[in-house]
Amino acid sequence: MLIKVLIVLLLISMAHTEWRWANDTSEFTMDKQAHFAGSFGLYFMFRHKDFSELDSFKYTLYCGLAKEVFDAYVPYEKNGKWGGDGFSKYDLAYDLFGIGVAYGVDKLWDKIWKNKKKKKPFDLTISLYRY
Repeated sequence: MLIKVLIVLLLISMAHTEWRWANDTSEFTMDKQAHFAGSFGLYFMFRHKDFSELDSFKYTLYCGLAKEVFDAYVPYEKNGKWGGDGFSKYDLAYDLFGIGVAYGVDKLWDKIWKNKKKKKPFDLTISLYRY
């Protein structure tokens, strides 16, 4: 239900305001690298804060979508580095690619460490008592 409400609000806002589309390509520029790395990192943050895989995917994608909507409404010509060049479908594609790679690395990481030992490599327990 929330998704449907967000889509309707997005469509209404596109119709009643000046929506800007980015005139960019799929070339792996610094902006695309930032989308890839940011989505990769966000997925891992959500996933390792005990969110489910689906929730981690959704929340990371929502962050990328929010950034693109912000870019569509806040022009860099008026706002400098705080603004964006418009809504970019390629940025969203790199967001999805970053999420996909993070999912794959997470699955591979779990498989490797489950076979070696039950504890992940950076788990550290500090106690004042002896074990």
